[in-house]
Order: sequence, then C-alpha cells, then structure tokens
Amino acid sequence: MLFLIYFLLLFLVVGIVRVSSRKRLADLVVTVPEINAVTARRFARSIMLRNIGGLAAGGVVLWALDRINQAQPSWYGLPLMLAPGVAAVIGLLVFALSPTRIVTDRSRRRSADLVPRRVWTYGPAWGFLLPLCAAVAVVVFAVIAGLAASTPPDGAFRSITIGSRTAGPYPGWYYGVPLIGLTVLLAAATLFALGRIASAARPEHFDELDRAVRVLATRVVMQLSSGALFLYSGGVLLVAGWATRNAAITFLPGGTTSAVQPAAAFGLIELGTGLIVALLGGVLVILSILDATRQPLGRVYPARASTTSAASTQQS
Repeated sequence: MLFLIYFLLLFLVVGIVRVSSRKRLADLVVTVPEINAVTARRFARSIMLRNIGGLAAGGVVLWALDRINQAQPSWYGLPLMLAPGVAAVIGLLVFALSPTRIVTDRSRRRSADLVPRRVWTYGPAWGFLLPLCAAVAVVVFAVIAGLAASTPPDGAFRSITIGSRTAGPYPGWYYGVPLIGLTVLLAAATLFALGRIASAARPEHFDELDRAVRVLATRVVMQLSSGALFLYSGGVLLVAGWATRNAAITFLPGGTTSAVQPAAAFGLIELGTGLIVALLGGVLVILSILDATRQPLGRVYPARASTTSAASTQQS
C-alpha cells in the first residue's frame, strides 16, 4: 500500500511539473532550414541515442545490483542502497563518453564564443547549488550516523543503541563509508559529464539547435545525478529513522509503550524527511528520462523562405 501511494504521488508531482514547465520546454524545440535538415536530424538522432544509451546502462546496473542483493543477504542490503548512485555514475559516464555525430565537417571553420563556457553555463544557478548542498548534507549525516552507531558482535557498525535497546540495520560506518565514497564519485561523474557538455566544439551552423541540445543535456545530467542522490539518501534516512524509532521505544506489559525522547521524535523526523527526499528523487529521475527522450529538433522551414528573408535583410 505504501508503494502504491508513493508511485501515485510520484506521477502526480511529475505531471504538475511538466504542465507548469510546458512553455519553457517548448523553447527548447528549434527549427532549421530545409537545406540543412538532413544533417540536423542526424545530429539530433545521435544525441537521442546517446541519452538512451546512458539510461539503458544505468538500468542494467540497477538490475545487476538488485540480483546481487538477493544473492547476498549477508550484505544486509548494501548493494540495494548503493544501486541508484552506482547506476547514475555508470549512466553519466556512458553519456559523457558516447560520441555524437558532428553536424559540420572537421575541415570547416568553427566559431569561438567570446564568453567562456563553464559547467554551469547551461543551467540555472540553483540547479547546481541545490544538489551540491544535498551532497554535503549526505556526507555530514553519514559521519554523524557513523559516530552514533553501536558496535554489534561482528564489529560492522550497523546498529544503534538507545538506553538498553539496540536496533538495526542502522546506517553506521558499515553503510556510511560506502555512502560517502559513492557521493564523492557521483559528484565527480556529474562534473565530468557537465564539462563534456560545455567543452564540446560548437558547429558553425545550427546555433539554436546546439544550445538547445546542451541545455537539455545539462538538465538530464543534473536531474539524473540529483535524483539518484536523493533516492539513496532518502532510503538511508528511512532506514535510520526506522532503527532509531525501534531502539527508542520499549513495549511494556499491558500493551503500553515508553519512548525515549528526543530519540523517538528524531526517528519520526528522519522517516518523514526520508519519504519526502525519496519522492523528490523519484520525480527527478523520471524527469531526466523524459528530457533524455525529448526531441530537440522541430519542424523545418523551406530554404526559399530563409533565402528571401536573408535578401530582405541585406536590402534593408
């Protein structure tokens, strides 16, 4: 039932976001003159294949890590916790390293931009600042959870003790160290993909198409990396909240309970925050898939119309 509610909220939020951003997304669909339509379509098709290839690679990694998690129950869900981040890293690397068809020949002249292109050039500032702050928060939480974890008999630091009660699994150092490493790796893969988008040579023609492709690619990279970050950090918060809540509550005779405060309240906060963060992560991943499969090339207009327009401009 909880998963059904999650997916209903997921698609509801995605629908609201898509409707509210319809005009902004329409600006990313460009037209080209008919005389250049063949090369432009070839370029747009290669971009689409690159995007789908990155998503497919991430999907294969998700499937593989889920199988590993089922085959290794003694790993206590560690592969499943890391699955969204690892899948995003592999998808981003495939995305960044996949070649695309250049719409102009290498022998032709290229134009240079007067303003340097940076990794943040093709997106809003908050779109880069928000996941950066979230990544820092994940690392800080992992350190705090590791310090709060208690040592079980096997010494794996994956439980928490409050008073006389111990509960787990808890994201102590057993989960926290891989979590920190994955977050750093995801940030590096994101910067690498954004750098590839910004540094790619700009063709002599198709300026509008080139910019639309770069903006869409930046959206895909940031939504995929941020979505993966929020998904696994939301999962970690849920696990931490559940374990903290269980360790803080003692069941007394007669069906009553005794809660150790503020640990019990903190566990509820972790649960609520984890649900919200996981929902946001799922929304961002779906939006990245929709943007990755979006066609940036719209209709073409007749070459005669462009020639007439150019002639009238010269006369004026």
